Amino acid sequence: MKKLHTLLIALLPLACFAQEIATPAAPATTNAGSIKLGLNVGATYAGLRGNEEAEKNDGAVDFLFGISVEVPLSNNFAIIGNVNYERLAITRNIEYESIGDPFDPIFTQGGYDTRLTLQHFTMPVNLKYYIGASKGFYLNGGPWVRYYLGESVRINGEKVESSSYGVFQDLSFGVNLGAGMRFSINEKNTLSVELRDNLGLSNISRQTTINGGSVKTNSVNLIVSWQVNL
Repeated sequence: MKKLHTLLIALLPLACFAQEIATPAAPATTNAGSIKLGLNVGATYAGLRGNEEAEKNDGAVDFLFGISVEVPLSNNFAIIGNVNYERLAITRNIEYESIGDPFDPIFTQGGYDTRLTLQHFTMPVNLKYYIGASKGFYLNGGPWVRYYLGESVRINGEKVESSSYGVFQDLSFGVNLGAGMRFSINEKNTLSVELRDNLGLSNISRQTTINGGSVKTNSVNLIVSWQVNL
């Protein structure tokens, strides 16, 4: 996750610089002063932090989809809110204890692969800044709130019954930062591609964790959005 965060931070000055040398097809004639409704789909890559056991897990790719409303504040600033169905997947290989004949490798090696998928409604509200006159590049950021819907568990690819009711908090919150490019399709329709980093600030666990730590999320989204000017 740290490498992904570094990549996103590196993209921010790149976006500012790139608008000086090239801009996507997003001319200023696009109806920038109107409210925009959008549909978005994308990929998620998640991780956990907060205690040493949580950080032993690995991230995995999953998906999100949802809707957005963007309200202009000025020529270059807008407020955009999303409601997304978002899945955050965590994986881990757990080795089992050696059993049987210690000289027989079949009893002393191996383990099982687990995949925990957390399902949420995620609602970010971001301040969005369009860079330059063409508004081809943008930065945005702000707070988000997640409502926990449930989870699924797979062991070695097979879905198993989960007994984790009451383990996770219903609500969690954090902040996000994103950078994207916007492409004009016609006067009323635009398409954008965004890389967004979501930093969880609240403990998602109801249970006591190792060494009094917490369980917090990190996730990175790659989002494609289609917007229509009203």
